[in-house]
Amino acid sequence: MEELLNKPILNQMYEYRKEDFEKCVYDSEKEIKDIESNVCDLEQELINFLEKVIQNKKDYDTAIEIFKKYDNTYSKQIEFWGCAYFKLGMIDREKIRNEFFEKKMQLEETDTLLDSYNDDLSEYIEEQKRKYTFETKEYKELRKKYSEIAEKYPNAVEVFEDMKPIELNKDEMKALCKLRDIDIEMGSMEKKLCFKLGMKEVINF
Repeated sequence: MEELLNKPILNQMYEYRKEDFEKCVYDSEKEIKDIESNVCDLEQELINFLEKVIQNKKDYDTAIEIFKKYDNTYSKQIEFWGCAYFKLGMIDREKIRNEFFEKKMQLEETDTLLDSYNDDLSEYIEEQKRKYTFETKEYKELRKKYSEIAEKYPNAVEVFEDMKPIELNKDEMKALCKLRDIDIEMGSMEKKLCFKLGMKEVINF
């Protein structure tokens, strides 16, 4: 199965289709427009707020609330696109069927979601992430960069991960931005896997 997910044509198809596909879905789905709009608004609100010196409990409570809203909305955004790319993989299967079946493939009993003991899509996708994404060289390098920044700038991590409204200096603010960039890049890798899983699901079933 690892050979299937690493087929170059999957990456090529993903790169070719993703821009038009995302635009098509974005234009037709009010849900993702509302979600992404909320993400942008909350992100800017957070940046503006962190520029100020937090000195009293009222500001502290405000910062916590902003982080909670951002985290919740961002999670919905990732979940939406993960599901969308999974479906796109199923739709595009016919375009690459011949490429996959140049040779007969031996399939494991639990090779697809429908064959798996786990019928929860979210849990199944998380299992596949652990199997095919989290252990890749690229993903591990991103995790290493994240850890190095976290070790050098613990305050930035507490703001990013624990929603603590800590006053940050200039270097810590830059570190906070880098942590977010790395987090987005890892999320993109996970989204690409969801696309591949959709392909695998229908082709193997």
